[in-house]
Amino acid sequence: MLQRTHVVLSLALGAMLMVSAATGLLLSTSTLVEHLQSAPALGENVAAVAERIAGHVQGIERIERAPSGELRVTFSNASDSDAVLVDPSTGEVIAPYRPSAALSWIRDLHRELLLGSAGRWLSGLAALALLVLVATGAWLLARRLGGWRRLLLPIPPGKGLSHWHTVVARWTLPALAILALSGLYLSASSQGLISDGQESEPSYPQARYSAPAAKLGSLSALRTLDLQDLRELEFPSDSQDANFFTLRTASGDGFVNPGSGQWISYQRHGFARRLYETAYELHTGAHSPLWALILGGVSLCVLFLSGSGVFAWWQRKHLAGALPGNAPPDQAEIILLVGSQGGTTWSYARQLHEQLLAGGRRVHCASMNQLQPRYPDAKCLLLLTSTYGDGQAPDSANAFLGLLNRSPLPKDLQVAVLGFGDAQFQHFCGYARQVEQNLQQRGLSLLLPLRCIDRGSLSELNLWARQLGEQLGLDLHFTHVQPRVAMRRLQLLSREVYGEHSESPAAILRFALTETPQARGLLCRRRRATRFAPGDLLAISPGIGATPRFYSIASSDDDDALEICVRKQAGGLCSSRLHALQVGDSIEGFIQPHPDFRPTAGRHPVILVGAGTGLAPLIGFARKNAHRRPIHLYWGGRSEQSEFLYETELSEYLADGRLTQLGLAFSQAAMPMYVQDRLRRDASALAALLQDGAQVLVCGSRGMAAGVRGVLEPLLQQLGSSVEKLRLQGRYREDVY
Repeated sequence: MLQRTHVVLSLALGAMLMVSAATGLLLSTSTLVEHLQSAPALGENVAAVAERIAGHVQGIERIERAPSGELRVTFSNASDSDAVLVDPSTGEVIAPYRPSAALSWIRDLHRELLLGSAGRWLSGLAALALLVLVATGAWLLARRLGGWRRLLLPIPPGKGLSHWHTVVARWTLPALAILALSGLYLSASSQGLISDGQESEPSYPQARYSAPAAKLGSLSALRTLDLQDLRELEFPSDSQDANFFTLRTASGDGFVNPGSGQWISYQRHGFARRLYETAYELHTGAHSPLWALILGGVSLCVLFLSGSGVFAWWQRKHLAGALPGNAPPDQAEIILLVGSQGGTTWSYARQLHEQLLAGGRRVHCASMNQLQPRYPDAKCLLLLTSTYGDGQAPDSANAFLGLLNRSPLPKDLQVAVLGFGDAQFQHFCGYARQVEQNLQQRGLSLLLPLRCIDRGSLSELNLWARQLGEQLGLDLHFTHVQPRVAMRRLQLLSREVYGEHSESPAAILRFALTETPQARGLLCRRRRATRFAPGDLLAISPGIGATPRFYSIASSDDDDALEICVRKQAGGLCSSRLHALQVGDSIEGFIQPHPDFRPTAGRHPVILVGAGTGLAPLIGFARKNAHRRPIHLYWGGRSEQSEFLYETELSEYLADGRLTQLGLAFSQAAMPMYVQDRLRRDASALAALLQDGAQVLVCGSRGMAAGVRGVLEPLLQQLGSSVEKLRLQGRYREDVY
């Protein structure tokens, strides 16, 4: 119920909240600029400052101090009348005072949406909605993180807008609550629903004071008042009815005798007035540049939270589609939950949903992050999930395990998990395996054992569908889902072959990248340009209907070419096709982002380990090391004479500091050595780097990667850590094949 309230309010009042946030950002920025531009006047008293100003400005009527510290003086004399800004330290005029019409318009838009009294009611409604969103958001956040006590603990690493929505929300919730409460209070006071205390005024003087006026600098009431506490000083008029100073301060208001300098009457602000002043300060940051800066940041966060929240809702709706006949969770007998990163898993879930409905079953289909505490009529739970990155949960399932730990699912609920992944990655279907393990630990029985689907294999999918159909008494099957990818035409610009006369030569291929006509249409609809970086993958198909092969990219989209390094494999259709290309020939492929295989930002050292053509993304990381971050590269090849890939470039990077160290190992040298042998020889230096916070990136064959882990694990154990701990911290990443 609270989750639905959170979503409905976000959608219903999202536009209004974004307008409030955008205008609030502009107003807080304006307040901060005023603070920075105002002349400081620390330790000055009002009497001294007023006397200085009177020496430069004739006919003063009023001195007003803005919350930013800006002094505005209104005057009228025989020759002129105006309002000016003055320097409190000298009393000199700085410039005429001209309120910004644009800023006034923005302020009216923020307070009343340019609709007058009706707009103030709407702004109050927006503040109330924000308060409800804060309360429901805090509850949802606590539920997602595993309890209220975990709200202040670090949030586990994650990817995508959903993760950053959680991170930003966690840190801005207190400030958002302050903004919502103060905005609601100010709105209520502007409508007269709550007293702001301004109706209470000091007693108005009844007598006329005939004593001659004393010098401004000698008036005791002004001498004891710090300029920081001044709100407004109104000078005596020439009429016989008001020949006294009217003084408004931060703590109270009153009238001052111009002859004696004493207070005639004074009234401190009551509780209602102090509450109003506090609410105004908290909502505007008027008297504090630091708080104005914080409010500006919070306004930016509101814009992000509104946008990311609406986008996440749209994405869930888009992925799930309309799903005709989707039963409510409390009425369904089959629960079908989906963990998807790019949408392909949802396509198979829709097929299964339609067939189960056609078989007369009541089915509830949703994302795994929408797991409910109870499904009273459910007999079985089906989970279809992909694995993202290095064994991580996809965006629509990243909260599932936490929800599962708090959901009292009945022990008689039967479950089946179907995992989607790519077997060339080390943690193939790693998240699906983790889900099944957690389900079994909860004591739930398996309807079917876990089946892992490699790159959408239709035969594996239909084998699982037949087994599920036998359990449910239905005829189930899947049809192939073709992922929608933007194909690029790759024209070979250059080729550099190493070990050309060996059985398995390696080639560095550089392509010019253009879009096919079909890709241009797809890109236009998605509004997405061609972007890639070292570590991303280029997919090339060996032939029509064949599964594509992935090659690590060594360049980025701001380079002159897309570069890969390919070893020709005996009987390898794709590698043979690429090696047969001549300069000017073209081939088609598509780019698959691989953000989990690249160094994280920072200045900590980086240890790069590769073998053979696995050097491609690693040299790409070194190329982009413009800030000369410490990078230690270990690489193993075959022959130093014929297969030293990127030899000239590596020497250049060592010379200019983009590489700190290069450790080489050649298996066909006089004294054969593999890259893990070189690592073992440098064990003490590696231990020091790891203790200094180094991260490790490994690219190459599975066997090589296993050997590297075998060398580093004992070193890490001596440091009280492990490869798995580094992996969870994002400091150990692999791209293996």
